[in-house]
Amino acid sequence: MESEPVARIVRARADGSAQAARARRLLAAGAFGALALAESKRLARAHTAAVHSLAVDAAHGRFLLSAGADTSVQLYDLEAGSSARQIEPVQRIPAGAGHSRIVSSVAWYPVDSGLFTTASFDGTLRVWDAATMAEACQFDLECRVHCQAMSPTGAHALVAAASESAHIRLGDLRTGAFAQTLPIHRSGGTAVAWSPVSPYILASGTAAGGLKLWDIRQAGGHLHAFGDGADAHPAGVCGLLFAADGRRLVSSGADAGVRFWGVDAPHSLLTDVPSDRESMSRRYGAAGRCDLAIAAAPGDEAGVGVVFCPNGDTTVSAIDIASGRRLAALDGHFAPTLCAAWRPGHAELYTGGADSNVLVWCAPARAAPSEEATGLLVDTWSESEPDGAP
Repeated sequence: MESEPVARIVRARADGSAQAARARRLLAAGAFGALALAESKRLARAHTAAVHSLAVDAAHGRFLLSAGADTSVQLYDLEAGSSARQIEPVQRIPAGAGHSRIVSSVAWYPVDSGLFTTASFDGTLRVWDAATMAEACQFDLECRVHCQAMSPTGAHALVAAASESAHIRLGDLRTGAFAQTLPIHRSGGTAVAWSPVSPYILASGTAAGGLKLWDIRQAGGHLHAFGDGADAHPAGVCGLLFAADGRRLVSSGADAGVRFWGVDAPHSLLTDVPSDRESMSRRYGAAGRCDLAIAAAPGDEAGVGVVFCPNGDTTVSAIDIASGRRLAALDGHFAPTLCAAWRPGHAELYTGGADSNVLVWCAPARAAPSEEATGLLVDTWSESEPDGAP
């Protein structure tokens, strides 16, 4: 049986009082805001210390990587436990066998699940063969590496690394050498993110709170800074992520706020979502950063959806991208939540925390619209309505 909010949205759509795009956005927001801890699926506790980073492979949406303070990397097949309540890792890099200090970031190669990369406080960025968990390549940055990312478009083989140095370094996986250096604030970089639609557009955040946009094809690379001359976040940037349309950039700060920026209008702050917890400072542990996750409404090319942001306590906020409204605070960890990853096509959220757990969240059956309700929504669709109708 569908929930009353969903039924109300569908009735409004049927009698013409809600336009299709708005109805779809509300349905999606309602489902994302209703996420709860999965009752029939959980991941085995494989880490012995804080989990700092999670990544679901984009090629198949089947494999999850987790890494953290115990220096190990765990690989889960999310479909292997379909008949069991608990999913065990199918591959791992044991503690001490790879990095020698905290693994701060993990990411899949965007076009297939055969390679992944890790960054660590031991000063290295490493490339791994997912089939054998053997190291294929190593970049030495000679200082703590906070974050690394590859372009989701797969148009090139560059990996961007943010570290304690005053530069963003771009490593080329094809040559195993650094290809480019981008100057940032002397406080060092804390976050990097590539545009999902423009393969050469990169965003970076610093420990001082600066937020910049780069086009790596241009001399110098720098396009503009966000925040009209002021820092994007007074206490430092902890996480960055582009919305699915590439037109908006989401930043999370140590000031406990989440902000949405227009990529084409950098001096205009689209939405400011302040912390709803007074006097709360972010507690992201030794890594000092967090992984954000975005869930886009199915079939929506306008970037409508929800961003999941660890709050620095035991909760993760679900925030509607269109309105900036906090839909829910997902509370399940016993210590600060440090990272989040969305599994596209399965309506599943994964979160990692300082309690060394990786939790699974999904929409309860009662929150999903019935087949009849979904059919009614589709049947009453008007082709005359623009996709971006409010």
